[in-house]
Amino acid sequence: MRTSMSPTGRVLALVLAAAASVPALAGIASATDLYAPHARAAAKVSSAGLLLAEKNVSSATRSTAQTNNTGVFCIKVSDPDIIVKDAAIVATVNNNRAMITAIGDAHPWCAGDPNTITVVLTDSAGSAIDAPFTVAVL
Repeated sequence: MRTSMSPTGRVLALVLAAAASVPALAGIASATDLYAPHARAAAKVSSAGLLLAEKNVSSATRSTAQTNNTGVFCIKVSDPDIIVKDAAIVATVNNNRAMITAIGDAHPWCAGDPNTITVVLTDSAGSAIDAPFTVAVL
C-alpha cells in the first residue's frame, strides 16, 4: 500500500537530501585554487595584475619600482621550502601574442625580494605591455 507524504514532509525530505550532499561538494576547489599537481607553485594573473588562481603563491602585484609600471609583475611565492633562485620557472602568455621573461633571482623591480618572481611582458618591438599570463615553479 502506498502512503502519501504531506507537502511539509516533502520539503523536509528535500532539505535533508540537500544537506546530505554538502560534504560531497566540500572537496570542490574555490575559484582561487589552481590545479597544478606537478608544480610546486603556480599562478594565473590577469593583465591588470589580479591574481586569478594560485598554488603556493600569496600575491601578484605590479612593480612600483619604475615610473611606468606597465608589463612588470611581482609574483610572491608563499612556500618557504621553495628557493626561487634555484628553481625551474616556466611562464606563458595567455590569449595574447607577447614575449615573457620570468626572473627567479631577487630583482630591484620587485624590491629585491628573494621569494618573488619578476615577470616582464613585451610586444615584438620590445615595448612593455600588460597581458594575462601563467607562471609555474617546477
